[in-house]
Amino acid sequence: MYIDFHKYNYELVPSQKVDQFKQRDQESYKSLLRRWFDENLDEIVDRKWEIEEIHYLKNISDFIKLVREGEQLFEFGFYTGCISLIGVASEDFCRYISGQLGKPEYENLTQFNRLKNLKSDGLISNATYSLLDSIRKIRNDCLHYNQNFKQKDISELRSDAIKVLNNIKNTLKRMLGESEVDFQSNLTTVISEIGSNEGTRNKDEIAIKVKNAISHLLNFPVAFDPNSKFQIRTSVFEILEIDADYDEISLKDLISEIPVIVEFPKKEREYYQDKELNTRDKVSATLISMIDQNGLTGEWTIIDINKI
Repeated sequence: MYIDFHKYNYELVPSQKVDQFKQRDQESYKSLLRRWFDENLDEIVDRKWEIEEIHYLKNISDFIKLVREGEQLFEFGFYTGCISLIGVASEDFCRYISGQLGKPEYENLTQFNRLKNLKSDGLISNATYSLLDSIRKIRNDCLHYNQNFKQKDISELRSDAIKVLNNIKNTLKRMLGESEVDFQSNLTTVISEIGSNEGTRNKDEIAIKVKNAISHLLNFPVAFDPNSKFQIRTSVFEILEIDADYDEISLKDLISEIPVIVEFPKKEREYYQDKELNTRDKVSATLISMIDQNGLTGEWTIIDINKI
């Protein structure tokens, strides 16, 4: 049985009251979704960590939109939809590389023949062929919805979905991914793209992706130990700028050459004003920052500062 009673029969409601009924029902549905999300959050995150990463691709086409949506479907447990989209993405990717590799005549072939010809021509390796052909077979089972596919339980569907998803991501990494030699030179471009990328949900995710990108591209441990709650730093600085109201002060660490914007504690601003600090002064200062949920330092605050 398929049950599809998501909306009330608004024909039973006086016309002037319909919008109020709809608004109440929509708020109720929002509450249902929040509860469902909270109850399933651990499983959603666990599935996210099963998905392999490409890191970044310079050359892409529309197939990447399908890969991104397929990944989101897997995260939320919609395995059949994931398999279907990744199958389409795989075919679109193969048409794309056929054109890129000088074989546009392969674009109109079936996926079976397209893959066979690409392998015969030596344009894809045996390993890549196996990854893509596996996607084709699983996708065909799903597309034709044959008896074997219908009989699969949720664990088998999940296994199929993560297999096709990781197969396509491994293929993209093999054929379009960048080498480690290029990582550092592309860091600025990658960081700037993170903020404008349609796959980034909000500002909090930008911070997470920047942290992770730096850890991979520079092989630099930017995140602090999960047991660390705060960081204290004492060094010699040059004052770059001071707010007129003593809200913030901009400093440049003379040892690391790294600039930092620091807040004055509100209750102690008069104390710091009495120090008569000026731009370009050299100072010794002790700063403190709390470690946020991403393992990064947050806003820095002054513990003390003195002219040298």
